[in-house]
Amino acid sequence: MSKHRDKQRRIRILPLLLAISPTESFIPQHHHASHIISTTSRSPIHLSAYRDDATSSGPSSPYNDSIDISASSLAKKPPSSMPNGGRITLLGAGPGDPDLLTVKAHRMLSEENNLVIVDRLVSDEILGVIKGEIKIAKKYPGCAEQAQKEIYEWCKQGLREGRHVIRLKIGDPFVFGRGGEEVLEFRKFGVEPAVIPGVSAAFSAPLLASIPVTHRGISNQVVMCTGYGRNNTSPDLIQYHKEQTVVFLMAVGRLRELCDRLVTLANYPIQTPVGIVERAGCPDQRTVVGTMETIADLAEKYDVKPPSTIVVGDVVNVLLTDGDFVGELAGVTMLSEMEK
Repeated sequence: MSKHRDKQRRIRILPLLLAISPTESFIPQHHHASHIISTTSRSPIHLSAYRDDATSSGPSSPYNDSIDISASSLAKKPPSSMPNGGRITLLGAGPGDPDLLTVKAHRMLSEENNLVIVDRLVSDEILGVIKGEIKIAKKYPGCAEQAQKEIYEWCKQGLREGRHVIRLKIGDPFVFGRGGEEVLEFRKFGVEPAVIPGVSAAFSAPLLASIPVTHRGISNQVVMCTGYGRNNTSPDLIQYHKEQTVVFLMAVGRLRELCDRLVTLANYPIQTPVGIVERAGCPDQRTVVGTMETIADLAEKYDVKPPSTIVVGDVVNVLLTDGDFVGELAGVTMLSEMEK
């Protein structure tokens, strides 16, 4: 009887959760943070939107500013493959070291007949694992939307040809990787992608640089943020808390602006430690350590580039010693894990 009652509870709870509107988030408002034409089949494959017309109120697009996630907007999932065998896998590449790929990811990348569509920040070391055809999306600042459209066209081409399309994304596809938006778009093509998780740089990059994101007595909470919101906007800031670690992904391009806003609008002390881990897990990994006041100048001095992970909080200095540093010893210097 109790098992039957528990089952009933679970069945009742689900519609309530699905009916929550975007404005009724469990997260406090101040924590919002950013967030080829040929075919191998005898007849062409029609790539059309796969939606339930009974519940659809009109066309939707991942580029819309708002997305309807109410229960009434949910559509049936399309099949996992096209009639000609074409299918898509959304796959996480991890931070950059091939040894940090999942076993499943490594196996798929080693298959020769796959079409692998890659973001430009995926490391050369990961690219070296790929045995199939590679197409690299040139997602540079200012042309990201056009590059994303090109990615979708490549995916359509692969599906028309009946191929297994691997959509390879740095880190984990669902952690500031636009993975959810791509799933919605692939459903419009008439196929439900498989999703293979990757090791997110949000946690692996600090670890590889000897920075624990939590430490007893130092930090008891971790917040992940992106440096760029929708339409290239700046996301809402996380207010300062001494026992808090904030990890920023995709933010090195606006580091100076970010630090200025954290100090002036979010009450961060100017001596708050900041670490930047560049190309985590790769042979040329570098880590630059400074403070909220100095880190932007240091990043310019050492020409820090994406992909980089920024860690803010007292945890930055917990495990570091003088022996870790290979540059100037002024407390605001560059260290390299690979040169220890």
